[in-house]
Amino acid sequence: MSTTDIEKVVSALRGFASRNAELTTRHVHPSKFIQHNPFMADGVEGLKDEIRQLRRENHHLEVVRAFQDGPYVFTHAEGLIGGQGVFFDIFRFEDGLMVEHWGFSAPPAPPNASGHTQSDGPKEAKHIGDTEKNKAFMRNYYETFHISGDRDNFEQYFFDNYCVRHEPGVTDGVAAFMRDVDAAIQHRTIDELPVLLGQGDFVFIVAKGTHESKLCVYVDLYRVAHEKIVEHWGFPEMIPPREESKNENGML
Repeated sequence: MSTTDIEKVVSALRGFASRNAELTTRHVHPSKFIQHNPFMADGVEGLKDEIRQLRRENHHLEVVRAFQDGPYVFTHAEGLIGGQGVFFDIFRFEDGLMVEHWGFSAPPAPPNASGHTQSDGPKEAKHIGDTEKNKAFMRNYYETFHISGDRDNFEQYFFDNYCVRHEPGVTDGVAAFMRDVDAAIQHRTIDELPVLLGQGDFVFIVAKGTHESKLCVYVDLYRVAHEKIVEHWGFPEMIPPREESKNENGML
């Protein structure tokens, strides 16, 4: 029985967390692998070098969600690696091998005021036939609401006040979300949308912008039902200066 691309990614991530270089790189192209995580050097040797540098204690990782959109597999994981506790990863495949990787992470945090963690909630994609419709809906929402800043008709994207939120320090509901947006808008910009992937009712977005005038990525996983946003996981992550990056490929 052949191994699926998702199974290959899950195996690689588990291998990385267990400091097993052979398992990590088993399905990685030996010469074409491009690394976009700024904290890792390029190529297969960059992966192996990072594994060698990992401290042995307190390493663990669980892949909570894994989805595929064409040649891309994207995952949502939790654990503890290098002080980070929640992870989103994207892998691009060619001919059954991983040839490109993007990685995003944030520190662990306790459950928010509504009792949600950074990774709990539904895990399996449903309504696979609605993938493209849901991606188009989320593109319209993100480009209108966040990039263009047109919030006049925000109600059309939600069911009344219903929205389950997994970010640290927030509460559920659209009213709370709008208050948080109003408070954050003076400190940030969201300028472009280079990544939009999906499977079924899950849509994954990575946008570029700024926070306090410094370059930033905004990492968002949404669950959509009947062309409404019903759930969100995600975080911002600062883009390190180019001179501090371990590779020359850019974070996005």
